[in-house]
Amino acid sequence: MAQTVKQWMSGDPVSVAADASALEALERMQRHGIRHLPVVDGARRVIGVVSIDDLRAALPFDVSLRTRAAGVQAESAREWCVGDVMSHAPETLREGDPLRTAAEKMSERRIGCLPIVDAKGRLQGILSETDLLRALAATLWTDQMREQRAGPPLELERLVSDLSREREALARRLDEYHARERDLATHASREPLDEADAGSDLTELRVTEALDELGIRRLRALDHALERAVRGQLDVCDDCGRKIPLARLRALPGTSVCVECARAAERR
Repeated sequence: MAQTVKQWMSGDPVSVAADASALEALERMQRHGIRHLPVVDGARRVIGVVSIDDLRAALPFDVSLRTRAAGVQAESAREWCVGDVMSHAPETLREGDPLRTAAEKMSERRIGCLPIVDAKGRLQGILSETDLLRALAATLWTDQMREQRAGPPLELERLVSDLSREREALARRLDEYHARERDLATHASREPLDEADAGSDLTELRVTEALDELGIRRLRALDHALERAVRGQLDVCDDCGRKIPLARLRALPGTSVCVECARAAERR
């Protein structure tokens, strides 16, 4: 059975009004760790989408999901409203539309999300590129392999499912790290700390930053593996075309070569 948008979309998404300030949109993205916000009217009909890239292009300072605007930056962001920088009349889909249609639209239009609406155009959910990647790796890849080969290796299917689950868990953990970093920064700016408390907060922040760096590296490796899985190349060595052992892929999901080719490249 074909997968539908409803099975993979995020329900009850965070949204924003067109007359809200760009600062409010940025703060919502930072608070929830997201890169896109559907823009809705009073009846929750989707009228646009604003992304972190839209804000970067419009605002006269470096925009980041991790750095809060303050002072002059915050004031300049308040002068812009979401309606000035959003993409108007965005592509949308319904819950029952095929997931393949979503993939084609996002690829052809080069967009990072699709608002999901009901028959009256009211916001029901959102399908992001992360949702699509997870769905493609865990579902479409398996369907494609079943069509191409009678009896695909169960071990390889399990590996793809495991990598997909790890990616979800890691993304949630990184969101928690980022939230903790923001809390520490806010706490330090609002309340004077004695030397002991300041040292404790600094130590915790350094630990969180180190974990964040490790997590981001692993996340990139998992994304690389899942992209190769979508193409049916996860366990195929780019250099020699032989199979890459699943144990190696589980330990190093970002690799695209077998052990022998990796050793040969190191010797060269």
